[in-house]
Amino acid sequence: MLDQDAWRRLIDTTHKVAQTVRDRFGLRLAFHAGAETHVEYEEQIEQLLADTDPNLVFLCLDIGHHAYRGGDPAAFIREHHERICHLHIKNIDAGVRKRVEDEKIPFAGAVGLGMFCEPEQGMIDYHIVLAALKEVDYNGFVIVEQDMYPVAVDRPLPIAKRSRAYLRE
Repeated sequence: MLDQDAWRRLIDTTHKVAQTVRDRFGLRLAFHAGAETHVEYEEQIEQLLADTDPNLVFLCLDIGHHAYRGGDPAAFIREHHERICHLHIKNIDAGVRKRVEDEKIPFAGAVGLGMFCEPEQGMIDYHIVLAALKEVDYNGFVIVEQDMYPVAVDRPLPIAKRSRAYLRE
């Protein structure tokens, strides 16, 4: 947890970077809140949104990381859709999550245990998430990903193909 001075530096730096990428390159800044960072829990993400300029700082909502830290992605999307310009879609294995919580396993170890799984296999109901996206008429970027390391080189492509087929349904 950042103290007030460090949080203020984070907000100020985020604004400076957002202004730079907007002014120099015509881009929007998408802040990626992620597990085991200074902005990982829903209340921290909401504080970041409250403390930043809504015309300057947007959010990359990593649905898997958000759920990993106890958030409800569909509810969050409904409430904050105007600030979300980028999504990372992945899912969480509920059994691994329980073990990670019970044994207080750090994030890197959780990933190594297979915390993140294919969209159709985990605890996040993507039918509900997709309904929320339709409800708010989301038209930003979406990346389907699965945090996994270490990983054999031949493992990601079949996962990507299955995930694409699932999401096309």
